[in-house]
Amino acid sequence: MTLVKWTPQRNMFNVFDDVEKMINQAFGHSILNKEITSHVQPLLDVYETDNTIVASLDLPGVEKKDVEVSVSNGFLTISGERKNISSEGRIWQETSFGTFKRTFELTEAVVEDKIKAQFKNGVLKISLPKAEEVKPAVRNISVS
Repeated sequence: MTLVKWTPQRNMFNVFDDVEKMINQAFGHSILNKEITSHVQPLLDVYETDNTIVASLDLPGVEKKDVEVSVSNGFLTISGERKNISSEGRIWQETSFGTFKRTFELTEAVVEDKIKAQFKNGVLKISLPKAEEVKPAVRNISVS
C-alpha cells in the first residue's frame, strides 16, 4: 500500500499567507505576534507485514489526550498539539511546539473499520489491517 501525503488546496491569490510563513520560518515569529513559535512535524515510519501496515509517529513531549486519529472518506488524519513549557529562565530553545496535522490517503487494501492506534512512551503506533485479497473462483469447464 502507498500512503500519499494530502495537502488541501489553498487560495492561489492569498500571497500574504506565504509572506507570513516565510517571516515565521526566518525569524521564529510572525509579523503580528512576537511570541516565538515553531512548526511541529512529527517523524513518521511506515512498515508492512503480511497482514498489516504499521505507521509509527514519534511524539516526544505530547500527551495522549492531545492526540487525535481519525479516518474519513479514505483519508487517515493524525492531529495534535505539543504544548510549550514555561519560558521562565529559558536561555535557549531548540524544541518545537504547537499544533500538527498529517493526512494520508489510504488505498482500498486497508480495512478502515479495523484500524487501531496505541500511544506509549511518546510513540503513536497505528495498525492498518490489510483486506484479504479476493481471489476469483476457478471453475473447470469440461470440454465435449
